[in-house]
Amino acid sequence: MTEPADKSSRRLLVSAALATAAFGLALAFRVPFGIPGEWVWRPNQLSASLWPSVAAGLCLVAVVWLACRPVQVGPRVRAVFLVLLVLAAFALQCSLLNAIGLPWVTPGAIVASPVATTYYSVSLDIRDPARWLANYPEQMRTLPYHARTHPPGFPLFFLALRRATAVLVPHPSGPMRGIADAYRQFGIGPTPTDAAAAIAGAVLIGLLGALSLLPAYLLGRHLIGAEAALFSACLMASTPALLLFGPSSDEIVLTLAVATLALSYSAWRSSSLPQAFAAGLVFALGLFFSFGLLALAGWLLVWAGLGIVRSDDHSVTTRRALRMAAAGVAGLAIFYVALYYAVGYRAVAVAREALLAHHGVTTGEAARTYWKWILMDPLECAAFMGLPLLITAFWSLRAARADPGLSRWRTFLLSWLVTFAVLDISGTVRGEVGRIWLFLLWPAALAAGPWLAARPRRAELIALLAGLGVWQAILMRGYLTLYDIF
Repeated sequence: MTEPADKSSRRLLVSAALATAAFGLALAFRVPFGIPGEWVWRPNQLSASLWPSVAAGLCLVAVVWLACRPVQVGPRVRAVFLVLLVLAAFALQCSLLNAIGLPWVTPGAIVASPVATTYYSVSLDIRDPARWLANYPEQMRTLPYHARTHPPGFPLFFLALRRATAVLVPHPSGPMRGIADAYRQFGIGPTPTDAAAAIAGAVLIGLLGALSLLPAYLLGRHLIGAEAALFSACLMASTPALLLFGPSSDEIVLTLAVATLALSYSAWRSSSLPQAFAAGLVFALGLFFSFGLLALAGWLLVWAGLGIVRSDDHSVTTRRALRMAAAGVAGLAIFYVALYYAVGYRAVAVAREALLAHHGVTTGEAARTYWKWILMDPLECAAFMGLPLLITAFWSLRAARADPGLSRWRTFLLSWLVTFAVLDISGTVRGEVGRIWLFLLWPAALAAGPWLAARPRRAELIALLAGLGVWQAILMRGYLTLYDIF
């Protein structure tokens, strides 16, 4: 007879497959994805070369199957599987990046084009980084949209990348000059060295995003155990948003956010003030790139508050939380005090200007209806999270909600859902959240881990679920215009 667990797994697979198929049909029939008249993800009008992505996706699924086999493995073998997952996800990112347009030219153009992002173009005008940082609050209003609503981390990132490329590739070869000429079809004309830097930037950002699998595993290991955490990482590697936005700066934000959470919880478990201090430093670095990570502070507060409420001794837990928070704030403060005394960077003034500019663009220039996006944003997040992953997460939560050994896991997930709901209701972002809230999507994979670890044929189940996530990402790449350079 078929075990009940097998029946449940089969029902899950059928549900996930049907949802993915229905979403693919909606894309194929050009059903608007967004709110017509305000914002939609435009249908792709260009030919797509997706067979390399299919091959890379099969490699990722093979790694997932190998990692999830029901055999006992030690920490070193799990580390090998994690590295393979990172590499397989990165390979799939690269293949999806090159699926439309000219291979390697288009990914670099996404980075360099002021239509897709303005960070790289702003970096072209920086001559003296120290003086530029000191005067950043005064010049923010003169910058293009992306730059004026964010801190200066990304323009400096691209400046450093361009200078490193100029040293490493001082005299680009003939092919690179041809690539630089090909950029003109996108309305930009970088030097061969800058063209090489843009391509390197697209690849490097994708790799940094794929590396987010490592801190996600480390956090999951503390919450649900090493085995279940590895299975969660396997599902996270197939998240469409992670795979589709390879050259997007949001990939770096994702990795810094997950690293901050992993360090914070590790500090909590071991009562380690140095680790809490390190978490504050990583969080400070994240805020230097994106003020969207301010949501992470609220997430940590909700998580800590729920932990205190559910603890046996509220006073002891509160004092411990305050010590950890003080160490984290010290790390944050030292980072920005050091920047102030080194180059005159005024973090508070920058935050004030950026948040005012963001509010003006979101509620004024964009003219997007509040209540419509309150409903649409979660749907868009669900799509970019991957319908197979979302369905698996809900399936798993229902099955594991009564397990007393998973109380800390449930507390973390509840804090995540509260944070997501508050952000949605706030209306601070209306549309494009599949990319902008990339750092909020990955806990769905962590939600699925415990239930998947108990499946009798988990390798096949997780590999098939990952395959469905990869297939959804390939469909989205083929049918949607993800970057507005075309």
